[in-house]
Amino acid sequence: MRILRFLARGFFVTGLLVFHGLVWFVGWLVLLLSLRGKAARQQWFAARFAALLVGLGATFVKVGQIMSTRPDLFPPHLIKALTRLQDDVGAFAWSAVERTIEADLGKPVGELFAAFDQTPVASASVAQVHKATLPGGDEVAVKVRRPGLDDLVRFDLSVMRMFAKVISIVPTIRLLAPVESVDEFARSIRDQIDLRIEANNNRRFTELFAGDPDVAFPRLYPELCSRHVLTMQFVRGTKVLDAPQAKGADGTRLAKIGFRTLLKMVFADGFVHADLHPGNIFVDDAGKVIILDLGLTAELDEAARRAFALFFASWAGRDGKVMAKLMADLSPSAKVADYGTYEAEVQAFVARYHGKALGEVQVSTVAFDMFNILRRHRVRVNPIYTMCNVAIAVTEGIGKQLDPRLDLVQEALPIFATIRAAGKL
Repeated sequence: MRILRFLARGFFVTGLLVFHGLVWFVGWLVLLLSLRGKAARQQWFAARFAALLVGLGATFVKVGQIMSTRPDLFPPHLIKALTRLQDDVGAFAWSAVERTIEADLGKPVGELFAAFDQTPVASASVAQVHKATLPGGDEVAVKVRRPGLDDLVRFDLSVMRMFAKVISIVPTIRLLAPVESVDEFARSIRDQIDLRIEANNNRRFTELFAGDPDVAFPRLYPELCSRHVLTMQFVRGTKVLDAPQAKGADGTRLAKIGFRTLLKMVFADGFVHADLHPGNIFVDDAGKVIILDLGLTAELDEAARRAFALFFASWAGRDGKVMAKLMADLSPSAKVADYGTYEAEVQAFVARYHGKALGEVQVSTVAFDMFNILRRHRVRVNPIYTMCNVAIAVTEGIGKQLDPRLDLVQEALPIFATIRAAGKL
């Protein structure tokens, strides 16, 4: 039966590739004949590629979401389309939820929970979340993984790796290390489908922020957690961008908390939440920031944190030469062919954006500008740095919406000083 399922999946993937390829080609031809220009054709390709990933299902949607965090590898028009990818899908059957909970936790749902809402509050490609009540009265969110995901992910990742090997025959594509990139994506996806890893991440973040009165993570119920089930506190709150209007929260305070939190993750702890979009950040009635969805993280060792800190210190000091050298030295790809031009472009980049308040710049534009320089000169950034850069850009973007007057580079300087005084840099 498993072989038959794999064959069926293979035919399905092939059919979708052919269908979307034909749709893309017809659209591309129409745009070419109507003289719409290169930008329109790029946008069309990106839209069709995103639609293809959605059609292929959970594994490919997750890959697309992870690709959207790698602007050093992929062009802006593709990144823009991929950042819009949502993995909201239809709920799977209640019977599958019951089977999964009983198989993993050893007891029927009715014995473990006083009440359990059969209609999920959220449903995504990897798991869906149900609201429930424990016998003691605690309200919890129960995250249950979709059935049959292991086989599907294993097959899809093997297809991706085979395709990456084929296209790496082309020398210019080989420079982007497609096989290594697929392997990186595979590790991230495997981490996200094993809910024990998210539980461990939760414990670690909770310990690291135990002394912070402004930041918290959902309380875990370890006896009700497993590889396929994650039970945690049901968070009642407001999404961070809605909090100033809905709760009268201080937007400036929230922006500073967010940026302080991320800097602690990156430079003090070396353990970073790599999916800090506004939907994963809530504000409760007491004004505390609650951070959710802890499946995707990045970890930096001491050497990586020091290099990253030096990069940002150089940014704050307008030292484009040091920034250029750091990125080139840390690149796992070939050395920069025209280093002088590359260094001059990085210095010009620093001069363009340094010292501007958030209201004066578009954060995504700044990030894409830098990564375009790196791609042009074949500088492939370590994926950990890229994930951290994207997390910083997203946090800065949230801060811009909460208070566009803030200059978060200046906000960061005293935090750097505190971390350095503690001997962590």
